[in-house]
Amino acid sequence: MRVIIASILLLLVTSYAEAQDADVNAERVSMDMQLLRAMDGTTILGSMAVWPQSVYTLTKQAQDSGDAFGRYVNAYYGAVLLNAPLTHNLAFAETIDGRFRGLSFADSIARIQGDISLMMRPGYYSNSTTSDVFLLARPAVRFMGSLGGNFGYFLDLSNGIRLAGDPSLIALTDPTLARTLKFNIEDSSFFDRYIGYVQYQGDWLRIRFGREAMQFGFSPIDNYVHSIDAPLLDGLLIDVPYKSVRFTMTHSAANGTDTSGTAVPGKYIATHRLAFDPVDWLSVAVSDMIVYWGRGLDFTYLNPLAFFVSAGLTTQERSANDNSMLGFDVAVRPFKGTMFYGSMIIDDLNYGSISDSSNAGNNNKFAFQLGASQVIGTPGAGQRSLLTLEYARIDPFTFSHRSINASYTSFGAPIGYAMQSNADRIALQARHWFSPRTFVRLDIDYTRHGENFLDSTGKIILAEDPNYPGSGILVPVGNVGGDILRGDGDFISGNAFLRGNVSYQRRIRLWFSAEWFPNVFSDLRVGYTNRNGGNTPESFFFGSFEIRIGY
Repeated sequence: MRVIIASILLLLVTSYAEAQDADVNAERVSMDMQLLRAMDGTTILGSMAVWPQSVYTLTKQAQDSGDAFGRYVNAYYGAVLLNAPLTHNLAFAETIDGRFRGLSFADSIARIQGDISLMMRPGYYSNSTTSDVFLLARPAVRFMGSLGGNFGYFLDLSNGIRLAGDPSLIALTDPTLARTLKFNIEDSSFFDRYIGYVQYQGDWLRIRFGREAMQFGFSPIDNYVHSIDAPLLDGLLIDVPYKSVRFTMTHSAANGTDTSGTAVPGKYIATHRLAFDPVDWLSVAVSDMIVYWGRGLDFTYLNPLAFFVSAGLTTQERSANDNSMLGFDVAVRPFKGTMFYGSMIIDDLNYGSISDSSNAGNNNKFAFQLGASQVIGTPGAGQRSLLTLEYARIDPFTFSHRSINASYTSFGAPIGYAMQSNADRIALQARHWFSPRTFVRLDIDYTRHGENFLDSTGKIILAEDPNYPGSGILVPVGNVGGDILRGDGDFISGNAFLRGNVSYQRRIRLWFSAEWFPNVFSDLRVGYTNRNGGNTPESFFFGSFEIRIGY
């Protein structure tokens, strides 16, 4: 044991590498760059499918001085890149290479970069009953770096204040606020957020423990297994990229409540993803996911080589309460600048009843996504355009579970694609970069949703089980699989797609983001949603202007 410990310490001290990831919460240039490089054919297609990317990828980007996005990455991350020069002296509150740093230090063992930020966001919202202004403010501080080579850390702390406005309506303007406990769920005037982790990282291995935004998939709009806009999860990530093969696993704690509003004890979500790029224009991946709760950390699901579908059947408790799924992703680049992609999720599958439209066929639950992206402009240029069109569909009861507590959610929101089950959507996204950090983005989508039948109090309609007439047993007959949090009652009747109280939603959102000077950012957001039919028809408009100084 002493020999093993000594060997590990020697490796940490003598190897020279940095060990933090790209900060996808504050900086998306590196994310955009990798997407454009994959579509341009500069790198393999699968290199853009797992976020955040490592400092090894960031360093390669920063070395590409002929790419405007690469030059920005080099200036933004500065001292924490692998090839950054050593300083030996602590620089405090100085302008370095044109960008203000709270502090910066780099020697042969330790590297650290600290930044501060202040945000102010006034805005306006209006629906059929309320029109009002809102105002948010938020100071933040960030530290990132490494110690002893491959050991890295990242910490971003912020504490905001709501000076005006209704939090439930403000949350409709920003998905990250909608998933912040203190802001939306507890209706507090103060709201905080942190992202923090420690990790060991090499060029072919990353082991991270902590909290960070994640995304798995090829869609520039949204993805099923992990979405970049999903609630942040605390847990373990292991990422092994080696040549044309990449294995990634996560095991995270999630938050949930049951139908009475009581917190679900010990809810965990684990995922595996194995990707293969046989050629640089083709990438395929298979994923498996599991949700379990109520018994503490399960070492069966901590096994990186466990197959969750089979592992979930090894005991009666796991078979009854755990929610396992399979996912498949593929992306093809037939021409440079063009990408076609598709995803499929299998929540339940029974080959014998796959074509049965009665309740006997309800063991078959799927979600799929098809899309195409086209990038326009000269590779490496600061001005580029990207156009994406996709169709996504989630069958009734998919991602939910009949034990209720094992839905694929945290804080009531999906871990993946931000759409309810028993719904489909066609979405168009147009993006144009005026420079790597100044862009305009337009999102237009149309969604159909088969919502559950509710009574006058807003609860799912209960009635006698039609499969057992005269029994007096009440079951949720109004549950048509339109709520990812309610998987009970999935065998009462045939789960026909869009059965229920159907709503039709049209949504348009515009986002203009710019860095006018180093460390000075602004974000203009305008959105309009119109939903008719269903249980909650709505017309909602909002606009906000954010000014942020720092990062």
